Amino acid sequence: MMKVRWHYGPWALALCLAWPGAQPLAREIPAAPRHPAQKSFPLPARKSGLWEVTVRPADLMLRRSGQAPRRPQTVQMCTSADAEAVMLLAVVPAQEDCHKTQVTPLRSGKAVAGYDIATVCYVHDNRVEAQVELRGDLQSAYSGAFSVQYSQTPLHNTGRMLFEGRWLGACQPGQRPGDMVLPNGVTVNVVDDRQRAQTHQHESDGHAH
Repeated sequence: MMKVRWHYGPWALALCLAWPGAQPLAREIPAAPRHPAQKSFPLPARKSGLWEVTVRPADLMLRRSGQAPRRPQTVQMCTSADAEAVMLLAVVPAQEDCHKTQVTPLRSGKAVAGYDIATVCYVHDNRVEAQVELRGDLQSAYSGAFSVQYSQTPLHNTGRMLFEGRWLGACQPGQRPGDMVLPNGVTVNVVDDRQRAQTHQHESDGHAH
């Protein structure tokens, strides 16, 4: 399997830009009853191992933009307890230089039925806000939706994207936590890419002083 150094952020953006339309859309995932939260909780974590995640545009978004149905895009993600903080949102564009992450658990009775996640990140000086919905136990299967809004380049806004994940089992031999197999078969390691991006940012900040 071919491996290259390819940053997952641009791939996630390209994936979403394949489906135009960013107008407000009706909710398609039933919302669990909200539990009042006064603080931000840690990011949830999926079970370690190999996950298959399928991303597609909301049907309503396609109808409103006059687009024909598009083929869903599927990736496989090898994750672990250490890698999951980066891997969980790896299909969402621009989740790198994030200055704020707000996690709100949604409860049905005493059980957690899902999470709403809001992030504020930056691509250079372009503020990017993401809204992510997660529903499910994150142990065997889950579903959700996300939308991303760029302050300076609204044409990059994704509209409402839907995703579904299912656990396949242990990672394949030779895979490392952080490996993500793209729809074209290319493997990137998003953890390595994140570390390189952070190192580059720190070096740039140091040169600026």
